[in-house]
Amino acid sequence: MIRSARFTGEEWAAVQQRAAVAGLSPSRFLRSIALGTPLGRRVNAEAVLALNRAGINLNNLIRLATRSGQPFVVAEAADVLNQLRERLRDLL
Repeated sequence: MIRSARFTGEEWAAVQQRAAVAGLSPSRFLRSIALGTPLGRRVNAEAVLALNRAGINLNNLIRLATRSGQPFVVAEAADVLNQLRERLRDLL
């Protein structure tokens, strides 16, 4: 079923911007908001792949720093790796 709604130019621009941030079309965004359903997200596969590669590099850095006795580098890299993992979980 198709229904219509009226928006000012400014309102429509805000809807489009918020829909883009959510990774949804404006109609899907409005439907989700109106029905109170979770917005969901489209995952950018290239971004996830790049973050995964960064995580692999951090793991390698941690191993090397551990072997060469650099505990401060290990601690900093481990902290960054944990932050990266949290962001990946948020994306997925």
